[in-house]
This record gives sequence, C-alpha cells and structure tokens, in this order.
Amino acid sequence: MSTENRNTVDEADTKPWVRRQGDLDDQPIKEFELTSARRALRLLKSKLGRDRLLELLKDEIEEADAFMHQELQRSAGQQASGTVQLHAHGISAGTFNRWLGAAFDREEVMLAAHPEHYVIHNVPGRPHIVETLGDYVCSFFMVGWKESEHPTSQDDATVGRRSSLTLADGTVFGWVSTLFEEIPDGFIATLTVTLPSSCAPELVDQHLEHFAVEFHSWILAAAEQR
Repeated sequence: MSTENRNTVDEADTKPWVRRQGDLDDQPIKEFELTSARRALRLLKSKLGRDRLLELLKDEIEEADAFMHQELQRSAGQQASGTVQLHAHGISAGTFNRWLGAAFDREEVMLAAHPEHYVIHNVPGRPHIVETLGDYVCSFFMVGWKESEHPTSQDDATVGRRSSLTLADGTVFGWVSTLFEEIPDGFIATLTVTLPSSCAPELVDQHLEHFAVEFHSWILAAAEQR
C-alpha cells in the first residue's frame, strides 16, 4: 500500500464518530435532531407570532437593507444567477403548482418549509418574506409572483413564474423564477435566483441550498395533502 493510501485509511480509522449500535452511520441520529429542531422552531414561531418576530428582528432587517443597497451600488447594475433542479416523483407539476398557489395563504405551511423562514405571509399578490440570505436576515416582497404565472401547456402542467425581490422601500435587488415541467411519474422543478453580482457566488449558492430545502418540504407536503 502506498504512503498516500495508508494515510487516507489511517485518517478514516482515527476520525471520531458516534452512531447507534447496529447502524451503519450516524444519519438516523441526524434525522432525530432535524425533527426536534423543526418541532422546537414551530413552537417558538407560533408562540411569538409574526408581529413580535418582526420586532425582534428589526435591527437585523435594517442591517440587511443597508447591505443590499450597498451591494446594488457596488454591482452597478451587474447581476449573477444560479439554478438548481429538483426531481420530484409521485406528484405532477400541475398538482404541485395548484397546491403551492393556495399554500401561500397558509402561513404555518410556508413557515415550516425551512428553519430560516421567520415570516411568510401573503400580502395579496405580493408575498412578504423574512429569511436568511448569507449572513443577513433579509425582509423582502415577491412582486409579480402571481401575475407572472404563465402555463406553457393546455393542461397547466408546465408552469413558470418570475418575480422581483423588492425591499420595503421599493428597491428591486434581485429576481427568482420557477419552472415546473412534467416528466413520467413526476416533474422537474427548475429554480433560479438572480442577485447583484457582488453578492456572488456565496449568496447565490446559499439561496440555491435554501431553494432545495424549502421546495423539498413543499413538494412532499403537497403529495401528502392532495
């Protein structure tokens, strides 16, 4: 065995780990932790309520607003985008699209989809969202989300949306778009975010991870509730 391979094996053998007796890895324990964290956050968010959460996060939101204005100035109109695709099985694009459109009026469902959803409520046609973006807690409105729906097939099975990410003062700092395309036994969700170029790649990559978590949660919830 070469020195390089022996070092790799030695490091793997000596790296600390903890797992339940009989398990192949610690993934079940991580799942327990995730379930507990979601349960704790659901309790805290429901007890505090939207208004108290917004008051608690007031300073963080003001800091995020200042940061985004700064990044827009630094980027001088240049933007950067990133896309993640999810493969959903066992539910159609049309079914999920209809579920998601209605779910924006169900605040508890929207909040539960991601641990860093602090506020999501539907100001008619203009969802208001407070969530983590990079190191900041950002408050923004999705302007045009409902209006941008455009079926690309007669049965409404392939649907795209594009909406601006807009600060409370009306400043547009980015865009998000979604496209749900039917495939046999499911659909492909193509999720794109666009931000000022000076934010890339860290904030773009982080938001793609955010997309993956929340849409994973929403698609499974839609499949269970149809």
